[in-house]
Amino acid sequence: MIGGWKMLRIAYFAGVDLDVYPLTRALRRVREDKGNILEVLVRSMTDLTSTAAQEEFTEYALRADIAIFHFMGGKDSCPGFDTIAERLKGKVHIQVEGSSPDAAALALKLNSLPPEDSQLVSKYMAYGGEENYYNLFLFLAHRLKGESLQANPPVEIPWEGLYHPDLDGIPTIEEYLQKRYSPDKLTLGVIFMRRFWVNGNREYFDTLIREIEAQGANVIPVFVQGARDVEIGNRGAVEAGINFFTKDGETIIDALITLLPLFNPMTFTDPSLGEQNAHLFRKLGVPVLQGIGTLSSLENWKGSIQGLSPIDVAVSAALPELNGALITVTVAGRKYSEVDPLTGTRIVTFEPVPERINKLVRLALKWARLKRIPNQQKKIAIILYNYPPRNDAIGNAFGLDSLATVWNILRDMRDAGYLLDYLPKDGQDLIERIIERVTNDRRWVSPEEMARRAVAKVSSERYLKWFQELPEEVRSKMVQAWGEPPGKLFNYRGELLIPGLINGNIFIGLQPPRGFGEDPSAIYHNPDLPVPYHYLFYYRWIRDIFKADAVMHIGMHGSLEWLPGKNAGLSQNCFPDMTISDLPNIYIYIMNNPSEGTQAKRRSYCCIIDHLIPVMHNADTYDETAELEVLLHDYYHAKRADQEKLPYLQKLIWEKTCQANLDNDLEIDEDTANSDFEGFLERLHGYLYDLKDTQIRDGLHILGEPPTNSHLDEFLVALTRLSNGDIPSLRKSIAELKGYDYEYLLANRGKLTADGRTCGSIIEECEGLALQLMRRWRSYGFALDVIDSLASEILGSSDSNIRTVLEYIASSIVPNIEATTEELTNTLLAADAHYILPGPAGAPTRGMADILPTGRNFYSVDPRTIPSPAAWRVGVALGNALLERYLKDEGRYPENIGIVAMGVTQMRTKGDCVAEALYLMGARPIWEGGSGRVKGVEVIPLEELGRPRIDVTIRISGSFRDALECVIHLLDDAVQMISNLDEPPEQNYLVKHIAEQVAEKVSQGIDQERAKEEASYRIFGNRPGAYGAGVSELIDAKNWKEDQDLGNVYLAWGGYAYSRKQYGVMAMEEFKRRLSSIDLVTKNEDTKEWDMMDADDFYSYHGGFIAAVRAFKGEMPRCYTGDNSDPERVQIRSTAEEAKRVFRCRILNPKWIESMRRHGYKGAGDLSRAVDIAFGWDATAKVLEDWMYEELAQKYALDKDMQRWLKEVNPYALQNIAERLLEAIERGMWQATDEMKQELQSIYLDIEGILEESQARMESTRQSA
Repeated sequence: MIGGWKMLRIAYFAGVDLDVYPLTRALRRVREDKGNILEVLVRSMTDLTSTAAQEEFTEYALRADIAIFHFMGGKDSCPGFDTIAERLKGKVHIQVEGSSPDAAALALKLNSLPPEDSQLVSKYMAYGGEENYYNLFLFLAHRLKGESLQANPPVEIPWEGLYHPDLDGIPTIEEYLQKRYSPDKLTLGVIFMRRFWVNGNREYFDTLIREIEAQGANVIPVFVQGARDVEIGNRGAVEAGINFFTKDGETIIDALITLLPLFNPMTFTDPSLGEQNAHLFRKLGVPVLQGIGTLSSLENWKGSIQGLSPIDVAVSAALPELNGALITVTVAGRKYSEVDPLTGTRIVTFEPVPERINKLVRLALKWARLKRIPNQQKKIAIILYNYPPRNDAIGNAFGLDSLATVWNILRDMRDAGYLLDYLPKDGQDLIERIIERVTNDRRWVSPEEMARRAVAKVSSERYLKWFQELPEEVRSKMVQAWGEPPGKLFNYRGELLIPGLINGNIFIGLQPPRGFGEDPSAIYHNPDLPVPYHYLFYYRWIRDIFKADAVMHIGMHGSLEWLPGKNAGLSQNCFPDMTISDLPNIYIYIMNNPSEGTQAKRRSYCCIIDHLIPVMHNADTYDETAELEVLLHDYYHAKRADQEKLPYLQKLIWEKTCQANLDNDLEIDEDTANSDFEGFLERLHGYLYDLKDTQIRDGLHILGEPPTNSHLDEFLVALTRLSNGDIPSLRKSIAELKGYDYEYLLANRGKLTADGRTCGSIIEECEGLALQLMRRWRSYGFALDVIDSLASEILGSSDSNIRTVLEYIASSIVPNIEATTEELTNTLLAADAHYILPGPAGAPTRGMADILPTGRNFYSVDPRTIPSPAAWRVGVALGNALLERYLKDEGRYPENIGIVAMGVTQMRTKGDCVAEALYLMGARPIWEGGSGRVKGVEVIPLEELGRPRIDVTIRISGSFRDALECVIHLLDDAVQMISNLDEPPEQNYLVKHIAEQVAEKVSQGIDQERAKEEASYRIFGNRPGAYGAGVSELIDAKNWKEDQDLGNVYLAWGGYAYSRKQYGVMAMEEFKRRLSSIDLVTKNEDTKEWDMMDADDFYSYHGGFIAAVRAFKGEMPRCYTGDNSDPERVQIRSTAEEAKRVFRCRILNPKWIESMRRHGYKGAGDLSRAVDIAFGWDATAKVLEDWMYEELAQKYALDKDMQRWLKEVNPYALQNIAERLLEAIERGMWQATDEMKQELQSIYLDIEGILEESQARMESTRQSA
């Protein structure tokens, strides 16, 4: 007899520690009923993290009768399983249970009970619950010890069913509706995992059920058992949900609260579950709200600013987003008992958070009511972002004409029966009406006039009542920051003013100022500054006074989702939570920013409606570069036919090169150029071709409007420039059809081919043929049956690659672009409480055209898959290119590299920058087979690496911290691994620098362990709960004088260390030391859909890093920008080179400027913001030369036609442009002529007078009305 004792001993591993609860209750029953016949040692995943704990479990199991391993998925849920199993094999009975193929294979190999016994044990455990565990123990005592005990067969507990705490048994849907359903009430469905119900762990969903009924609604609670399994009779979540939430084919619930993903172990191993859930949600067609149960203890969740752990983020946010669920709040968390004396482990139950459950129910019912409220009675608040809080910047939204978008929404609302007093003529009319009221720009209007213009005022009685409703902790923070309510902002004689306008049942407002402009000193010391009272009470006015049924935020991005608080699973003390409250939030967001959109989803509970990027097309040449291109063609022609002209043309080419300042770009002087003029021409021509072939945006997108005509042609060519998975590149296919080596052409654009043409001209020809093909094909409606004939007509012939890409365009891209109309459709469907289909996010022109169409509630990535194998390849290429460039510039390897790693870049690329950082250190990821998840890192041997290991310091963004904490752990694992290698310091710079710093710290009296930990910090970010780099806020507030100011703010906002052990510990000295040692700073740009001059974050993080190094090191580091927009062909440029490229390709390009002029006010505002951002880059990274300022001034301010247009559509933009250029002169950043300065001053004074007169006229008109 195995074991040798009369008492039955069981070693039991529980992959899901929540299963211990019914097991312990069953064990107590056995002891009470049968005496002391049974001993069970239980261990869960968290119990076996140490080798000592694994050894203890193994020793007990060797003395036991049977060792049962109940995996969560597969064996990876049991730390040390392979070693434990090897020692137990043949010495004790083993029973393996689990849901994965891995577990099934191990069961076949290891299970040692007779097959019929093993199958019966499996049934007891599969059905679960106290009764089945009770009989399992009796059965094992009988079979293994010969005890004469009678065990009942497994109780076949239903896999799905209805549950209510006040009902006995499991009612049918008919019985339940008869007892608990009232047709005149709103109805919420609740779906949760059977495991909790069968285990008797019901408190949290009992609380949820009772709260729904307490708020006056019906509830239909359903438990399910994950994925469908026909063999055991489990119908799965889809069939069960349809069975219980529909009747006669009609959905009988108004919204659904799901608690599924966290509680289903299948989500760890079975990706099909997400697809099944999405299928269920599609069938039901109602909003789906995800309630979060944290795997941490409630104590930890409440006390931590972090919020959700990495596994929580993955399972309770990232995976539900794949289903289209709206991420909401933490409704439950783990509660740990003391160690159970019977099993030796802690019993885990789930404890509800009543206040959060109340919030979730209120939010769900608000969504549900949208379906019942007639459109004519429905009230919607539309919020435009306004940063900086100036009149030229109302409606900030990257890539979107926000005003034309709002006009489209209003038009469709009117057509759908919403109550509007009027429909503005267009977006321009709309903004003029907004500016006639109160805006966030308080420079032009007196307080008295603001009070007259305000759409509403909030009395002291009301806002003091709102203030008292806030948690005490929040009230204290706000008083400390802003004094007693209501503070000074928008306070007129004790009343708070509300900017915006009301049009029928629609309020159009401006998101209030964040507060840093109102308290510039806070930028230096308070990065998590609480919002001003006005911000919070503005949203409360929308909810309680205007009584909005829903709010729509227009465009990327506002400040709401970046307010202080937890990363996700917010509490009532988090500012985004108390601001948005229980308002349904519909957020129009660009498709190519999954990271920041994800922040909005997780921190403002929104339903995203993603929108298309603007059309992309080639920059082409213009002005001097176009003239120079003609001269180059003339030169090559003269070389063949009229060589006497060559000296003259050579002189003209050099003069035009200098006139265009291209000699600076190419870093060449006249003597050097003339010493090898042919070589110079090759470089010059190649550079011009590269510039003109760069993709830039064609204006802005307008919600619901797909590109048509020539815009569609250009977009199709842009979307197929790179290969799309297995679909080849159209341009490459054309080049190869013509007999050219496409890679050679790209690498040698300025080189002449055998037929006397430049490689760049051949690429240009292929691009032109692609456009011509699209134009002709469009006239045939992109019919498939004309592909071969059109290709032969235009290209001369066709082949399989051409056919493949054209068929892809016709069958996928074109219909998906036409579906852009769904952006508007789905915006109104969301406001009607419809489920919005999920879809992937990303950059479609980066070989990802398959992520179309838009109008979806987009999702991002599973953070556990970063970096992907594809990202690893790109990261290695980036790392090699970066080191090669530095070697070329400095003649040695850099010892210290600073990398800016933004969440958006990692999510779009699945970790290119992360992979680069690992590779520079000399480490690489290890991936799990099948799932693609990263399970660790390993060292790349020095002989394979072929160079020293680089010391890398990473400045992460707030969204990176929040969404990718598991990636932080991965990076820190690499740091620890590399820093502990026994390698020469000249080959391992991490070892070298950490040893130096440890020695210094120890000499200061710091103990060795702490010194080593602090010296090893390499990942820095914001204080937990805070966001941004602070530098752009400082520059916009004009609250700086020198580099030290910029460096101090960068340090204050980013001086918090992150590692596997530490979550945002203050580490100012360590960060400052790192900044003081940096040799080069780099940031990668992974798409041409936006560039370094498109957002202030770019210069705030990257430029701020450069400025901080300059401030603390005392010298300028090497500054680089990685270009991984084409994953197959990465490039590294200096940041100054990249700035010139962006200036030449976009900022100064008449093609782009004219495209922005199509958009009136919004286009002018974006031009104004471009000047701000260019200024910010120069302030931080010193990348603008005088000619760039000169050209900027000429094209944006001095040009008479531009002045006329700006004064007509957005005079505030002209005022800001002139003011910012003058600031550059005053700060000595631009050595402008006196004449230029006088001209700009004249423009500034002129437009200031115009604006003051305009406001005076409006005031006079209003007073006389």
